[in-house]
Amino acid sequence: MPSPNDLTHEFDILMQRAGIRVPDARRAAVLASYADLHDQIALLHNRYAYTDEPSNVFRLSPPDGR
Repeated sequence: MPSPNDLTHEFDILMQRAGIRVPDARRAAVLASYADLHDQIALLHNRYAYTDEPSNVFRLSPPDGR
């Protein structure tokens, strides 16, 4: 897990690239959410193999029955 300073720097770079300015009043909450997202991605990364995917695909017919 990256340090809080590294996460803040990464977040700032991503927001700058996207052209998004986070208001100062919301910055702490958004950074906490970003750190939590990082944790969740690390938890799920490489957890499941492609063979764990469902073997079937659901399709819905259009209302006119085509």
